[in-house]
Amino acid sequence: MEQLLQRRGTRVLTRLLCAAERREVKARTNTARALAMCWAAKEAFVKALGCGFSAGIAWRDVGVVREANGRPTLIFSRSMKARLKQEGVGATHISLSDDGGQVCAYVILERRRA
Repeated sequence: MEQLLQRRGTRVLTRLLCAAERREVKARTNTARALAMCWAAKEAFVKALGCGFSAGIAWRDVGVVREANGRPTLIFSRSMKARLKQEGVGATHISLSDDGGQVCAYVILERRRA
């Protein structure tokens, strides 16, 4: 992420992050680490959805922000909210971790019962 930021500058933030994520990433002291956390969250989300980014999902359709207590939470574009509703996803859960320069994200999509 550090190399990506060096090559592309803050333009990469506009391309990959929704507005709420950009505000949070820019407020952090380590921009590369914050960007890596967002990237990992987005990758974990599309994997949990089972389709990847090649299925018409844009990077800014999903984001991760922190609640006041620091808990990460996923946020979605209108089109992604509609898709999740159509696919019966009632709740989303995310866990983020980083240590020693490594970042890990887990996403669970909870389907509504019929």
